Amino acid sequence: MNNLSNLNDRVLIVIPVINSYKIFKDPFYYKDNIDNRKSEIISLVDALSVKVLDVFTIKINNFSSANLFNKNVLDNISSLIKQFKISLLIIDFQLNPIQQRNLEVLFKVKVIDRTQVILEIFSSRAISREGKIQVELASLNFQKTRLVRSWTHLERQRGGAGFLGGPGERQLELDRRIINKNIKNLKKDLQKVVKTRAIQNSKRKNSSSIIVSLVGYTNTGKSSLFNNLTNSSVISKNMLFATLDPTLRLMKHEMSYKKKIILSDTVGFISSLPTELIESFKSTLEFIKDSDFLLIVSDISDKNMKVKYKIILKTLESIGIKQSFLNEKVVNVFNKIDLAKNVKENLQLTKFKNSICTSSFNTDDIKKLKKKIYQFSLTLNYSLVNNDKY
Repeated sequence: MNNLSNLNDRVLIVIPVINSYKIFKDPFYYKDNIDNRKSEIISLVDALSVKVLDVFTIKINNFSSANLFNKNVLDNISSLIKQFKISLLIIDFQLNPIQQRNLEVLFKVKVIDRTQVILEIFSSRAISREGKIQVELASLNFQKTRLVRSWTHLERQRGGAGFLGGPGERQLELDRRIINKNIKNLKKDLQKVVKTRAIQNSKRKNSSSIIVSLVGYTNTGKSSLFNNLTNSSVISKNMLFATLDPTLRLMKHEMSYKKKIILSDTVGFISSLPTELIESFKSTLEFIKDSDFLLIVSDISDKNMKVKYKIILKTLESIGIKQSFLNEKVVNVFNKIDLAKNVKENLQLTKFKNSICTSSFNTDDIKKLKKKIYQFSLTLNYSLVNNDKY
């Protein structure tokens, strides 16, 4: 797959901040979350390998159905576009098709929203057949609501299932009939893959193994922990969504235990995850539901850890994980303790039962975490036997 972005793109990021709680329900976009949003959208855009010229924060008291912003704001943005010779405008919000089209006509540059940024990142991260199908399905569901052209500012040819293709890769416009047909075919392909994985999961259960899924906000060090717990080499980079496809490995430990402990590294969660992705990735997220227990990994050095922890729980509940499961079958792993400076507030969370502080790169911490997983497995195994699960 070729580089998905044009390094010559000059990018302006606009962050709309909701100044009135009455006009929008999602607290992620409220004014008290500005710092968190700014760092997150910059991290997202960094994954696209484009050149960010400026980040512009705008408070919104009322929405414009046609352009999202009022005239004064539009004039300010227009001035910045001319000043910095911007070729790509990124709005950290979910634009409707009319707003996106009107802004492009007005500014005469390509305009994309938060959903498109995340979808583009996912399209570049998918490696497995299932991951590629899910990304393609998400992108087509997104296009179906808009029927707009692909990213013509990214003049490139690339294979794979990414949906933000260049002009030569696919038609610039797909009518609804073709999109629906493709969606139907992709769903059939996905069902076959899911069926195969279900059979594999069933075999693991029957082989007296315990499945443990690592979940958490993206970029909390899950993959680094996973690698050190299993002696693996899964991609672990300091960037959002470095891991997209779920990966399973046997946990390496010296404890005497008749059951195998299999760890699963899963895609990281993020605030305001696009609906298209949640729907398309349900089959992957279903794997989390099949786990015997979870390791919820949090970055204790992140000042926004509490907010992100709530997002993790909300996401897990949205895929059908019951509160009783979260209360009884979770080990909280507070990672990156080596980077933490002032973590008094975050340390309050570590008082949760079944919690442990770690550094992914500390050998002693990894040993302690393995022991924690092992001991929790023993406790869990006793309850599972009593419930006739095995």
